[in-house]
Amino acid sequence: MAAAFAADRSAAFVVSFVPTVLFWRIYIYRPGELLAEAVTAAPDPTRVAFSATYSQPIMVAGVVVTSVGVELVIAHPLGHPQPAWVAVILGGPVLFLAGCAGFEYAVFSRVSLDRPIGVLVLAVLAPAMLFVSPLLAALAATAVLAGVAIADAARAKGRPLEPPSPPG
Repeated sequence: MAAAFAADRSAAFVVSFVPTVLFWRIYIYRPGELLAEAVTAAPDPTRVAFSATYSQPIMVAGVVVTSVGVELVIAHPLGHPQPAWVAVILGGPVLFLAGCAGFEYAVFSRVSLDRPIGVLVLAVLAPAMLFVSPLLAALAATAVLAGVAIADAARAKGRPLEPPSPPG
């Protein structure tokens, strides 16, 4: 019994750690690297800087909400989820992806389709997550984030690095 309990919590820890790496990958890869250059290249640098700045708290809120979800998942990996738990476990990644979409727009004047698709998939999954363990809900959220990161990498593979093109 103790070994199974430890295995559940260990699995919950691993599943909960992976989104941190994915958040870094989704945020930093290109838009995060090019923000300063985008502000400099913009016809209205103040507007681009404000736009990027306002997207940051949304991403941070996503990270904070995700950390609350991580605590729930580690504390109750195989428990029966409450609706608020599902909202937190899936809502953190939703907030993060929404903030990333705004940030990406500030840098490139476009939003990659994978971000709104990721938000939509998480919203569609939410009702089903009421019937699975918090660990499985976290695994579903992690899979969606992994899909976004993979789509980013696939889109960039074999192409020259995209320069910033902030909105005019």
